[in-house]
This record gives sequence, C-alpha cells and structure tokens, in this order.
Amino acid sequence: MQDKYVGDVGDFGKFQLFRFLFNHADSPFDRKRLAQIWFMHEGEGEQNNDGRHIDYFERMSGTDEYLEDSLMSLLMRNRREVEELERLKLLPNAKFFYERVPKAYEDRQQWLQQALWFAHKSDVVAVAPDNGMALKCLRSEERFELLTLERHYRQKVYPQKYVFADEIGRFFMLPSVEITIVYQHLGRCMSHDRQIEVLMKVLSKTYPYITAIKHRPYSPRVFFFMCKSSVIVEHLNYRLGELEKRHPEFWTLFRQ
Repeated sequence: MQDKYVGDVGDFGKFQLFRFLFNHADSPFDRKRLAQIWFMHEGEGEQNNDGRHIDYFERMSGTDEYLEDSLMSLLMRNRREVEELERLKLLPNAKFFYERVPKAYEDRQQWLQQALWFAHKSDVVAVAPDNGMALKCLRSEERFELLTLERHYRQKVYPQKYVFADEIGRFFMLPSVEITIVYQHLGRCMSHDRQIEVLMKVLSKTYPYITAIKHRPYSPRVFFFMCKSSVIVEHLNYRLGELEKRHPEFWTLFRQ
C-alpha cells in the first residue's frame, strides 16, 4: 500500500465492502474486531499512474453516502495519507497496522511477527498488499502456484507488494481469527473470472471454507475470504449475496 492510492476507487470498494459486512446492524458480522494489515512501502523504482482513479463519485453515488462524503472530503483536502483513512472512522471497530514492509528477508520475518501480534485478538484479519498474493502463473496448464516467503522472497521483484502463502497461513491460524481476507489484483494470465475460479480451487486445498467477491469498476480486483467453519462461510455468502443484489453493476460473488 502506498499513500498515492488513498481515496481511489480501490479504497472505495474496500471500505464499502467492509462497512457492509462489519459496520451494519443487519449483518451477522456487525462489530467484529477487524485488523487491517496495510503492506506499506515507498514504491521505489516504480514509474506508473496507479492511484489515478478518483473520478468515480458520480458513478458510485448513493451506494454509501457516509463513505462517499468522507472520501470526497479527504481528496478535497489533499490528504492522501493512509493514516487519514483511520481518522475518518469509517470502521469504528477496526484497527490498522502501518509498519512499512522491509526489503531484507530477515527484516520481513520480524515485520510479520509484529503484524501477527497486532492482529492476535482480532476476529477478522484483512491483508492489503498492492498486488495481492505472490503467484506463478502457469498459463498453458490454467493453474497458479502459490509462492512462499521462505523459498521465493528473494526471487520476487518488489516483494513488498505481495503477501506470501505461508504468511496467509500464519494469520489464518491465529486462535481468535474467524475470517482471513486477502485482496488480489487481477492480472492478464487468464480471463478475470477464470483467475478467480482457479485461485479458489487452489486455495480450497488449504482453506476448505472459502468464498470470493469481485469489485468490478475500473481495474477489477477480488477479495478472498478464508473462513474457519462452514457456518461462517454460509453466513458470509448470504451477506455478500445481499451486497451483490443491491449493486450488481459493481460486485460479483463467486461461491465455491
């Protein structure tokens, strides 16, 4: 995560989703304790226009007025800083981890320990790296290999932009955690929907209770939910289905 992304359409989607799940009286997950793990870094060496999609307000009008007003105010004040998102009180029962992801492998291990301690009393952990999971796309076989921190960290360009498979497992295994959410930017390896289907199949080998929802505007992205029980994923699918029904032009649910 970088400050230049703050308030863009990706943030709108993320907070709309989390508010609908964890800050809404109609939701079975209302007021669950959420730990948001920002994968903060400086973006050294990158030359791109990421974070430019901030002209979405008319398109999203009426979907979450408090969120719309809050993010519009942030952009108008030119306060594109991650800490500002917490100050907006968009998720009153959430806390946010801002420690920057280090470059060195040994430092990354220490960073992970700090993030695990930060999240250890939470009901829900959401990890938000720029690109999502570290993957190897095997296009001809239509499959993905999930890369691990231990084996692949030094091979990955800009590893601070990814979460590795063993890191996801460490968050999932925290005793208090019921749901682990992983953000994934969709690439060009396969069609977007096929990527989601293949990734769900791969992840379900480790996390049998899984579901996903795609946020469609501009550059599509997906949120994977790994749950501790069938009951949790059943309630989650119902609630996510309600979001899809209300805003079918923005959200698509992928049940296992």
